[in-house]
Amino acid sequence: MITIEKEGDCTIFRVTGEVTAHEIFRKAVDYVQGDQTETSLWDFTQTAKVKITSPELKVIAEGLKGVIKNGRVRKAALVSSKSINIGLGKLFTAFAQMTGLPYTYKVFRNMENAQDWLQEHSKANGQS
Repeated sequence: MITIEKEGDCTIFRVTGEVTAHEIFRKAVDYVQGDQTETSLWDFTQTAKVKITSPELKVIAEGLKGVIKNGRVRKAALVSSKSINIGLGKLFTAFAQMTGLPYTYKVFRNMENAQDWLQEHSKANGQS
């Protein structure tokens, strides 16, 4: 399950339990077609299982490129849980970069480091 909340100019996607590639893609598409914030955080720390393959990660990146409405560069942090392979996040960031998505993605092992990295973006853009 994926729930969405906003904190200031950051959209937080909280992923819990088991999640599929389709669920991730649908939430991401809804986000990029709607009101995007300057930063976003995908919190996988409470995820039991991500049912996704490497080819599906590539399809997600390519699919997002086809629907993204604003080409401004934004930051997105992916925070993995201990049981979820951090390699999946890194693989997605590579696909996103190759596809030319206007986001800078970074994968983290803990929430504090992710939030610090996102805050750097907010401060650079004059936000608190």
